[in-house]
Amino acid sequence: MIEGLFYVHAHVADLPRAKRFYAEGLGWKLDTDEPGVAGFWFGQGYLVLTQDARPDAERRYAGGMHVAVRVSDLDQQHARLTSRGVSVTPIQTQPWGERNFSLTDPDGYVWQYGAPAR
Repeated sequence: MIEGLFYVHAHVADLPRAKRFYAEGLGWKLDTDEPGVAGFWFGQGYLVLTQDARPDAERRYAGGMHVAVRVSDLDQQHARLTSRGVSVTPIQTQPWGERNFSLTDPDGYVWQYGAPAR
């Protein structure tokens, strides 16, 4: 039986830069902090980042992942991230009954924050 999302795993070109973005920019809780790997809690979800050792890895994975994070107060999260200097899109109301906004991390991965439309 499938229980749900276990974790998201992403390869990054610069692990210290990515750790700063997720911890300081998004305010996610750093849990795993080992050489070459970092793990962050975001609500019930978990993100694992690993350093890509290839010398040509700069932004290698741009566009290769899209994750939507469900939040209880979309407007508050949008304001919080904006106040932290994170570049976010305007909040949009989708025809399928969702309000959301997106952001892109330093490696080009797109994350979306969303909530049911009221």
